[in-house]
Amino acid sequence: MKQLARVCLIFVSLTFLTAHFSTVNAQVCFPSAQGEKAKYSAYIDMPQGYVSGVCVLFNEGTVIRGSLFNEFGITALSFSYDIKKEKIKLYSVVKLMDKWYIKKILKKDLKQLMKCLQKGESVYQDVKYHITYSFSTLNTEEVYDTEE
Repeated sequence: MKQLARVCLIFVSLTFLTAHFSTVNAQVCFPSAQGEKAKYSAYIDMPQGYVSGVCVLFNEGTVIRGSLFNEFGITALSFSYDIKKEKIKLYSVVKLMDKWYIKKILKKDLKQLMKCLQKGESVYQDVKYHITYSFSTLNTEEVYDTEE
């Protein structure tokens, strides 16, 4: 039964990622000015599993606020990045990753990921812990026709 649930979850995740990767822009954008927002298709691959979903970053001047939501709309993590001090503050982390040693790695990795996104790079790899962070800008400019 657990194997079936795992296969279903992987299928749903791959379907979600395929749908979003097909609508991404070629270049990764970063919310560099106050009031700007960026939306990404996010995939964090770890040796024990993965987290995938949509990440939203919002620039509040000197601080970037971010949240990562999984396919079911559950907030996997919420954080802020102080641009000048280059510091990450975690506000909430999904129970699976809510351990002090995991949060310590997450803070370090998110800091490096923010620097990569600012440079236009979409992937960051933590070689020591074998964690890969892949972010692709979502194209939200598409207009869907709701008329029948």
